[in-house]
Amino acid sequence: MSAPSPSSADVATIFPAEELLQGLFDVSLDGIVLYKPVYGPDGSTIIDLAFVLLNTAAQQMLQLPAHPTQTHLQRYPQAQFNGVFEFYCSVFETGQPGRFELRYQADGLNDYYYLSARRVGQGIVVSFTDTTDFARQAIAENALQESRARISATEAALHVSLAREQVSRAEAETQRARLHNTFMQAPAMITIFEGPDHMFSLVNPLYQQLVGPRALLGKPIREAMPELAGQPIFDLLDTVYRTGVPYHAFEMLVKLDHTNTGELGNNYYNFVYQPSRDTDGNVDGVLVFAYEVTAQVEARSRVEQSETQQRLLNQQLASSLEELAATNEELAASNEELQAANEEIRLNNDELFRVQLAVQSLNMELEARVRSYTRDAREAQQEAEQQRARLEHLFMQAPAAICILHGPELVFELVNPGYQQLFPGRELLGISIGEAIPELTTQPIWNTLRRVYETGESFEGNESLIQAARHEGGPLEDIYFNFVYQPRYNTHKHIDGVIVFAFEVTEQVLARQKVAAANAGLSLTNQQLTRINQDLDNFVYTASHDLKQPVNNMAGVFEELKRTATFHDPEAALLITMFEGALNQIHNTIQGLTEVVQVERRSGHFPLEDVALQPLVTEVLRSMHNQISAANATFELNFTAVPMMRFARLNAQSILYNLLSNALKYAHPDRSPHVHVYTELTSDTTATLVVADNGLGLDVARYGADLFQMFRRFHDHVPGSGMGLYLVNRIVRQAGGNITVESKVGSGTAFRIVLPNSIG
Repeated sequence: MSAPSPSSADVATIFPAEELLQGLFDVSLDGIVLYKPVYGPDGSTIIDLAFVLLNTAAQQMLQLPAHPTQTHLQRYPQAQFNGVFEFYCSVFETGQPGRFELRYQADGLNDYYYLSARRVGQGIVVSFTDTTDFARQAIAENALQESRARISATEAALHVSLAREQVSRAEAETQRARLHNTFMQAPAMITIFEGPDHMFSLVNPLYQQLVGPRALLGKPIREAMPELAGQPIFDLLDTVYRTGVPYHAFEMLVKLDHTNTGELGNNYYNFVYQPSRDTDGNVDGVLVFAYEVTAQVEARSRVEQSETQQRLLNQQLASSLEELAATNEELAASNEELQAANEEIRLNNDELFRVQLAVQSLNMELEARVRSYTRDAREAQQEAEQQRARLEHLFMQAPAAICILHGPELVFELVNPGYQQLFPGRELLGISIGEAIPELTTQPIWNTLRRVYETGESFEGNESLIQAARHEGGPLEDIYFNFVYQPRYNTHKHIDGVIVFAFEVTEQVLARQKVAAANAGLSLTNQQLTRINQDLDNFVYTASHDLKQPVNNMAGVFEELKRTATFHDPEAALLITMFEGALNQIHNTIQGLTEVVQVERRSGHFPLEDVALQPLVTEVLRSMHNQISAANATFELNFTAVPMMRFARLNAQSILYNLLSNALKYAHPDRSPHVHVYTELTSDTTATLVVADNGLGLDVARYGADLFQMFRRFHDHVPGSGMGLYLVNRIVRQAGGNITVESKVGSGTAFRIVLPNSIG
C-alpha cells in the first residue's frame, strides 16, 4: 500500500518557509545575488546597485565574499557599457522579470553568462550561470519543454508572445547599448547635460579623466565642478539651454581641479555646446563635444618665444660683426704702428681669435635652436593633424547634418552621413556647392553663404525654406532647415571656409501649417454658425411675433362662436375642449419661443451684481402664492454656505421661477410638495445652487439626454410648453456654468447649478 501524498499543509509543516528559502539559497548550483538600488541626489534616478548577499555558488564564481563592500559599478564598471546595468534598472523599474546573455571574463576565461532577474519588494534577485553549467541548463530546458507541452494552446500562444516581446526589448536594449558604446569610445570628450541645472546624464571616459575618480553622473555641473565658478562655463551653458543657439569655443582657457587636490590646472580646449531637443522641439539639454589643445597652444607659445630669442641673437651677432669691422678699419689705419709694435699685434690677433671663437660658438647655438624650433614645429603640426582627425571623426558621428565648405568656391571638403542623407542621390565631396546643388545659387541661401565667407559673421537660420532636389535630376522639393553658418579660420586668422550645422524641420513646419489652416477653417465655420444662429433667432422672434396676433384673433372668434352658436353634435363639448387645448398649446409655444429669443438677445446686456439669495427666493415664492397654497407646499431655504452670488439678477430670477414652478407642477399625488433650496461652496470662487423636490421624478438613464431640449416633456398630465428647462440650461451655459440632474422615479428630483466665478 503506497503512502498518501503530503498536502500543502504537510509541506508547510515539514519545510518552514524561512528555512526552505535559506536552504534553496544555500544549495542552489546557480549563482544568486541580492541587490538594492542606490539613488542619485534627486531620489528617483538609479545610479548604482549595492550588494546585499551572495550565495555560495555566486561567491565561488565571482571570487567575492557574501557581503561585498563595493557597489556593482565599482566592482564591474564595464556594466555601464555592456548593457548589464541597464538590464537590471529596467527589471526594477518595470517590475517585469527578464533574461540577459553576456560574454564576460570573470574567472580568467572567456565565458558566456546567462542572467535572470526580477524585482522582489525594494530589491532585485539575480540568478546566473556560466558555460560550466550547460548540462544543468539543458536538464532545466528539457523540464521546461515538458511543462510547456502540458499547458493549453492559449497559454502556449501567450508564452510565445511574451518571448517575442522580450526579444524585441533585448534588441532595443542592444541598439541603445551600441549607441552608448559609440559615445563612450569616441576619441573626444563627450558629455550630455539634462535640464536647466545641467545634470550629467552621460560622461564618456575621456571626459571623466578631466577630474579623475570624482563622481559626475546624476549631479548638476555647479555641484560636480564647483571650481568653475567665476569662469564663463556656467553662463555659456545657461545661454545655450535658454536660447537653443550652439556655442563654439576655440582655445578657451579652463581651470579644473584635475587631481582633486585643490590645485587648478591651466588647460586650453576647443569645444561645441550643442542644444538637444525633445520630440516637441523644446530644448531639454546640452550635448558637449570637446578636445584639449593645450599642447598646441603651448607649442605655439614656445615657437613665438624661440623666434624672439632668435631675433635677439641675430641682433647680438650683427653688433659683434659691426665691432669686428671697426677693428679691421683700425688695423688698416694703423698698419705702420702694428709693424712697429709686434707685441701689440699678437695681442690683437689673440683678441680677434677669441672673437671668432665666440662667433663660431654663437652660430652653433643658433643652428641648434633652429633645429629645436623645427622639431617643435613639426611636433605641433603632427598634434594639430591628430586633433583635426579626431574632430573630423567626431563630426562624422555627430547626430546632426554637418559639412565644411572650403575656399571662395565653397567646395565640399567634409560631408558627414547626416548631411549626405539630406541629398542621398547627390555627389557632394570635392565639388563646389554651386556645381553639386546648382538650384541653390538662385536662392537667398547662396548670398548668405557668400556673406559669411566674405565678412566672417556667423548666421543662424530658423525654419528657412530652400527648394532643392534630393536626387540628381529629381523634382524640386520645399525643404525647411534650422542651420548655423560659422566661418572657419586658418592658422593666419584668415577665413578659408564655412562650417555648416543643419537640422531638417520640414515635417514640423508642414504639421504646424496644417494646424494653422485647420484653425482658420474652424474660425470661419464658427463665424458661419454664429451668423446662422443669429438668423435663426431673428426668424424665431419674427415668427412668434407675427403668429401671436392671429392666434389671439382665433381665440376671440372661438369665444364668440361658443357664446352665440348652438351645437347639436353630442361630441361637440369634447371637440370644443380639444380645440381650446390646442389653442393654449399654440399660445404657450409662441410665448416660449419669444422668451428663448429674449434670453439670447439680453445675454451679456444685464450687468452682474451681488444678488442676496434669501430675499430673491422669497420674492419668487411670493409671486407663486396661489400655486403654493393650492398644492399645500412647504419650502426649506438654507443659504448659509453662500448667502450671496454674483450674477445677473433677472437671469437668476428666471432660473428660480422655472425650477420652483416645475417642483409644484410635477408634485407626487400621494404627498404634499416639499422643496429644499440651498447653496454649497465648491471652491474659493465657485458656488453650487441646489433645488431638490420630492415629486414624481423621472428616468434619467432613459430621458437624461433630452432633458434640456426645446419642447421636450416627460409628463403629459399637466399643461406646459417644454421650454422651461431649455431656458434654464441656456442661461446657465451663457454664464459659463453647467447644470446637472439627479432623479429617481417616484422619489423626486434635484437640480445642481454650478456657477464659476460667482463669489465676489
